Amino acid sequence: MIGPIPAAEFAVSFPAASLWPQLTLAAGLLACLAAGMARDISAAAVRVVGVCALIVAVWMLMFTASVPGAGGGPGLGPVRLDSLGRAWQVLFYVGALPLAAMLDEDDEVPMALVLGSCLGMGLLAAAGDLLMLFIGLECMSLPAYLLVARLRSQGAPPYEAAVKYFFAGAVASSLFLLGLAFHYAASGSFGFAAAPGPVGQAGLALMGAAALFKIAAVPFHWWLPDVYESSSPALAGFMSTSIKAAAVFFLMRLAAMAPDSGLSRCLPWAGAATALYGALLALRQQGLQRLLAYSSLSHAGILVVAVGAWAAQGCDGASAAPIFFYGLVYLFMSNGAFLFLEVSGAGKRPDLDGYAKLCPVPAALFAALLLSLAGIPPTGGFLAKLFVFWEAVKAGLFFPVAGAALAALLGLGYYLALIRNMYFDEPKWSKAEPHTGAAMVTLWACAVAAATLGVVPWLFSRFLERLLS
Repeated sequence: MIGPIPAAEFAVSFPAASLWPQLTLAAGLLACLAAGMARDISAAAVRVVGVCALIVAVWMLMFTASVPGAGGGPGLGPVRLDSLGRAWQVLFYVGALPLAAMLDEDDEVPMALVLGSCLGMGLLAAAGDLLMLFIGLECMSLPAYLLVARLRSQGAPPYEAAVKYFFAGAVASSLFLLGLAFHYAASGSFGFAAAPGPVGQAGLALMGAAALFKIAAVPFHWWLPDVYESSSPALAGFMSTSIKAAAVFFLMRLAAMAPDSGLSRCLPWAGAATALYGALLALRQQGLQRLLAYSSLSHAGILVVAVGAWAAQGCDGASAAPIFFYGLVYLFMSNGAFLFLEVSGAGKRPDLDGYAKLCPVPAALFAALLLSLAGIPPTGGFLAKLFVFWEAVKAGLFFPVAGAALAALLGLGYYLALIRNMYFDEPKWSKAEPHTGAAMVTLWACAVAAATLGVVPWLFSRFLERLLS
């Protein structure tokens, strides 16, 4: 029989010093809703509130105290903020900035949903037990479903993608809750300690399947292409960076519970299969947003390989740095690539024919992002892949690394083909509109950051050392 739940499991201990970023986002969310109740408040004012809340939340991370767990031990309370959780919050909030800057809706709801989703990611990062992990996961996911319904690309069906995304998320949540029940039956605790026996292993495997569902790893990928294609480009960029980074962090927390478990040993193979599948499907796509969706799937596979290598090396803090660096570089690459679609208005690959002759600056920025996504030196994408592959080789994962490297090689086929379309084909348009505004500024920032991190990666090292210390 299962005994009574220990009181420590439900101890209410929320140290304010460890939750400043989350409190900042909650204040920004309430400010957006309050602005919506007032009269004559422009969309620009709501946008400023949201962007400032995200920037302040990132700044607050530098002063956020680490908390090992209520009661002094890991997993004994709802809050446990370690260096890993602090570092990953940077990816969550910075990845949301392009979407927040691009929102031009005439009401406050989309911005409130963005901040609400980021708040859920922050709670996920500060979770001290599996129950709090689930609460953060749901707080992140529920606003994302509504964002997919609200922010659609031109010509997309009204709610089809949102319904598909909702049911995919519901399956993931069900798997996690079933795994959590198995874990509690085996251990009598909601903590992050590994549960003994086959029942505990089954619980961890089910929770891992939920994390892979959120990452969209093969075979749980069926929802991703349609959802990304139906979303606005800025929202697709947010989903491929911030939400995917949260799913990777979720998987890392589970892998750290039992680094030598069956789940951890399966991750490199699942990642290699996902990377190869995404690269092969991207080769066939004519729609640019769907192509980038499969590209995101391939990069997610490489991140899963990186988590497997991290688990194989004992889940130490130093081995997590390559995963963070890959997530940071991919944050700029993916957000910039999707924002280029917003800037150019291109929907199909033939729309890019000769684009560089009409709009040389956006074309050059997009080409730089594509080269980084392809992993061409000396871009940030090259270093990110190199660090991940090196860690996997150190862990002895030779065959998964070979599969991920083959996927990166296949990626050259569609990334370089897009550059060829822009620079070597004849333009189909006689003129193009000038590009200004927040989208162009953000595109510049993403392209420069992706290139700079490849040339001088040590620029972020001191910042990373402070977060991971």
